[in-house]
Amino acid sequence: MRILIPGAGGLVGSALRARAASSIHECVFLERAECDVTDAHHRVEALRRYRPDAVLFCAARTDVDACAVDPTAEAVNVTAPAAWARDVETWLLSSNFVFAGEGPHLPGEAPGPVGAYAGQKARAEAAVLAAGGHVARVGWVYGPNGRTFASTLAARLRAGQAVRALYDLRVQPTWSLDLADALLEMPRGVHHHVGRGEGSWYAVALAVHARVRRGEVVPVRLAELGLTEPRPRDGRLAPASLPPWWERMDALVAAT
Repeated sequence: MRILIPGAGGLVGSALRARAASSIHECVFLERAECDVTDAHHRVEALRRYRPDAVLFCAARTDVDACAVDPTAEAVNVTAPAAWARDVETWLLSSNFVFAGEGPHLPGEAPGPVGAYAGQKARAEAAVLAAGGHVARVGWVYGPNGRTFASTLAARLRAGQAVRALYDLRVQPTWSLDLADALLEMPRGVHHHVGRGEGSWYAVALAVHARVRRGEVVPVRLAELGLTEPRPRDGRLAPASLPPWWERMDALVAAT
């Protein structure tokens, strides 16, 4: 298949680029500067120019707190993927945030979002599925070229910083390159793509600190961070099939 990937400038897009050469699919990457996913003219022109068999929709506003006040968040996170899905078979990159209750959550479980960002992702899922598309839920992604917590851990510790790390939230850290491989299999329906090893960000930070041997790791609770939007207390997904985070710590430190 020829797969068009809008929103390819982020962490997952970077990983998809790195893995594209080994995929059976032909991948075409579009970054925000090349294609405004909310602009109907840009969408029509991209589909006319590249004539994809499928779209892997990676574009999103992912700043959870900002999504509650950002006037563009609804357009990027909901309206845009729904429009693309009406024009071409679309795989939506979604989030474990669509769940709020006790996990682990299964693919067929009805979403129960809490908060603006979670609600946007849940509405996007519903729209894409209604158009005949597919959903790939992910969570806690980290890796090269990322700005997520674990993606920047090694650099901050090397700089001698004191890094605050959550110890009261269960997570399933997911290496971006493993995720890219799973996404490029293009499974139809609703699928979960997360690492099968559970832990806390504090445990991940300690593992990186043991390799970097600089800086400091400070344990904190979620309530101490002063976040304005709610986070899932248990956003774990099942099945969890990707390699566990502790198998990727050497690669993380080497790459970041």
